[in-house]
Amino acid sequence: MNIFEEYLNKIIELINKNQKSLGLSNLNNFKGVTVETPPTEFNFDLSCNACLVLGKKNKINPKVLANNIKELIEKNFNDFDKIEIAGPGFLNLKLSNEAIISNINKILENRENYGKKISNNNYNIEFVSANPTGPMHVGHCRGAIYGDVLSNLLKFNGNQVIREYYINDYGNQITNFAKSVFLRIRELKYDEKFVKSKDLYPGDYIIEIGNKIINSNKEEKFDNFNQSFKLLKKESLKHSMALIKLDLKKLGIEHDNFFLETDLVTNN
Repeated sequence: MNIFEEYLNKIIELINKNQKSLGLSNLNNFKGVTVETPPTEFNFDLSCNACLVLGKKNKINPKVLANNIKELIEKNFNDFDKIEIAGPGFLNLKLSNEAIISNINKILENRENYGKKISNNNYNIEFVSANPTGPMHVGHCRGAIYGDVLSNLLKFNGNQVIREYYINDYGNQITNFAKSVFLRIRELKYDEKFVKSKDLYPGDYIIEIGNKIINSNKEEKFDNFNQSFKLLKKESLKHSMALIKLDLKKLGIEHDNFFLETDLVTNN
């Protein structure tokens, strides 16, 4: 249970007890009645639509019903500093400092389970999946955090979750990436000038990758791009993904599965 469900149950119980005095002949099992966060322009903590839903069902002016329920809440609860009727009959509720402290203590006392809604589904959450042609940027970090939080919430509620990173290692961009590394290797090994092109990747990280590939493949001459392509693709992706994984680790994010697009294509 969370704070919204707790106050919804309290309001429902109060309306149930006072059904006759409120003139409610049909409660319809409180279908459609909610407690949620009010719009940001309202400086309140909670908002309840009970008066709108039940007013319509019982042909009672929602604002009249709202006034009556407001009085009942004020008489029976000490949780609210202020209650306001908004729009066509919403009840906006401002928690007192004491109620805020009480709710925080409930959360802390029950931190392992507070707000949990148990379910048992299987989810594959694919997130980040930045192109492996270079380091992550801030835009990738936003998606990384969003995907990780979503995965955590699903796991918290008892679901089985696999965090997947889809490595886009197929197509022209990877060919251009490998060619960029090849040309940097030629520059490092044979002093050939790296010629910039719109399809190539000129970043300094390509130089770092080139140095690592040279050092781990001392027998390779890198005379011909096509002949070295398979090695270049494998090694370049390995070092580029190492950069990405390092940034993810700094964010506290771990994936369960790194899935290659090449495997998807070659396995039909």
